[in-house]
Amino acid sequence: MSKATSKQVDTPVRLRQPVLDARLARNWRLMVGVTIASTVGMAVAVAPVLGEQFGSIWPWPNTHLVLLGGLAISVVLLVAHLTVQQRRLADIHGEVRCLEGAVQHLEEESIERERQNQARLKALLNISRMMGAVNRLDEVFRSVIDTCIELFHAHQASLMLLNSSTNELVVRAAKGHPEIDKVKAARQKVGEGIAGWVAKNCHPIILGPNIDLRRYPGLKVDPSQLTAAVVVPVLLRDELIGVLSIRSRAVGAQYVEEDLQSLRVLAENIGTVIRHSEHVEWMRKTIEARRASAEHQPVG
Repeated sequence: MSKATSKQVDTPVRLRQPVLDARLARNWRLMVGVTIASTVGMAVAVAPVLGEQFGSIWPWPNTHLVLLGGLAISVVLLVAHLTVQQRRLADIHGEVRCLEGAVQHLEEESIERERQNQARLKALLNISRMMGAVNRLDEVFRSVIDTCIELFHAHQASLMLLNSSTNELVVRAAKGHPEIDKVKAARQKVGEGIAGWVAKNCHPIILGPNIDLRRYPGLKVDPSQLTAAVVVPVLLRDELIGVLSIRSRAVGAQYVEEDLQSLRVLAENIGTVIRHSEHVEWMRKTIEARRASAEHQPVG
């Protein structure tokens, strides 16, 4: 959570504190004043019945009864007023506690998000180092899929590469699917399904039960069957290489823009290592061909 956000959330709490202090002070002064007045009134009311030594100082008979009735009414009004004020103070106190809870929740969420970002950055660095050290693409792909499952708390992850000759996406690595063998043998035409839509448009998408499909014209899926997922294209210099996707089946799971950006970074690394591997393979075959040609040339 940014400092600006924390300041905005904390401002109502600071503004409420003077109001609480003022109401408490006013209620205290009111209680003290009414108590003193009630005590004096009771003393004056009771005084005539104590004896004739005080004298008859009242202009009408049974004045002490009037004073006692007024005292009772004053006490009732005081109790009623203090009860109302106490309820208001309790409501304000409840609002303050809710705000404090919201601030604490945002702080915890911010700390957790920061921890996730640090873990993802570390994983990306490890993947980058591994990509430079490992020459076998299958090992790289498996490592990327394992990293996606761990970092994004996903239940499924898959990597599909484009076969330009057939215009199909071919699964090269997958994990978490019920029938993994069928998934690894699957092919999907560019433009068909979710992965096909991403491949055709070269545009990433974030999916979920409440997704607004109007954001993705041409994508035809049943919204009620969607779970939390992120699908990104694997690009290299705007050239489509494949599609990388993650999916979570957890209740209430939801991916956000930060998840999409992290997955895009992984996808960019995959595109780079594929091209690097292709260049290495081309160089290896070229060197072998030249060696074979040199060995068959007669020595003159």
